[in-house]
Amino acid sequence: MKLNRGLLLSLSLLAFSAPVAAWAFFKPIRIIAPQFNGVSCTGAVCVESTSTLSSALDLHSKAMANVAKKLRPLESPPRTVFCSTRRCYDSFGGSGRGITVFHLGVVIPPNSWQTHIVEHEFIHMLQAQELGLRGREQTPLWFKEGMPFSVSAPPSFDLPDYAKSLAEQYS
Repeated sequence: MKLNRGLLLSLSLLAFSAPVAAWAFFKPIRIIAPQFNGVSCTGAVCVESTSTLSSALDLHSKAMANVAKKLRPLESPPRTVFCSTRRCYDSFGGSGRGITVFHLGVVIPPNSWQTHIVEHEFIHMLQAQELGLRGREQTPLWFKEGMPFSVSAPPSFDLPDYAKSLAEQYS
């Protein structure tokens, strides 16, 4: 009986500590419950400042429509956190111009509130939808990154140098 109690206690501690550790050490997982990370959500759109909600909803809608028109519709609108400050973006583990967290959602930093950037991240979501997470990760870089850069069609001045050859390979 003591062995069972000890095992039960150990499993209980593990069950409690694993999510806490994930929240603390793998910040992108915070997309699961972004409200606990200081943002407000309306449907699939989350904002740091409610004064930006209208702009965020518009960007989300345009990016969804563009992906549907150019490729195919996403099965459901991706949860998207639009950060107004770098502090917010960093709190979700942000890097680069946007992050797609598995099939869970997208986080957009303040300097990336542009339709082609949101669309780029939504194309990553579509890849995960169509190929599965493992399938997406097993694709070559020219597909995984070249497709979003090519299809989202950023202005030439906004296409990073490293992405030019990837977009060309995809096209």
